[in-house]
Amino acid sequence: MKKEWWILLAVLLLPLLGLFSYIGYITFSDKRTNKEVFLDFVKQDIIHGRIELIYHQTKNHNQYTVASKNERIVLPQNWEHKFLIGDSLSKDSGSLKLEHYRDGKLLEVLDYNDIYIREGW
Repeated sequence: MKKEWWILLAVLLLPLLGLFSYIGYITFSDKRTNKEVFLDFVKQDIIHGRIELIYHQTKNHNQYTVASKNERIVLPQNWEHKFLIGDSLSKDSGSLKLEHYRDGKLLEVLDYNDIYIREGW
């Protein structure tokens, strides 16, 4: 009975220990800063659309969000005052520049490199 209990415990705990060890290794061995990780995620985004709704996501730490027909885009807090309903946004994959259009004219080009990302805890 005692031997079976130890086998069961090993079968359950060893995979969990291996999983958490792997996640910890991946997390702590990454030498990139928080900003570099964020910019790598933003580079993958493709944004093309007209803003139809602007709101704060209360369930997502009150993030400033603009929505078009197909997508919801969470934008940095310091860009909140720049957008109106009916404006257009454009960003290609691999780029860190977000083009902001109003009435068919380029209003400004916002750069994700200019965002402050807090480092550490």
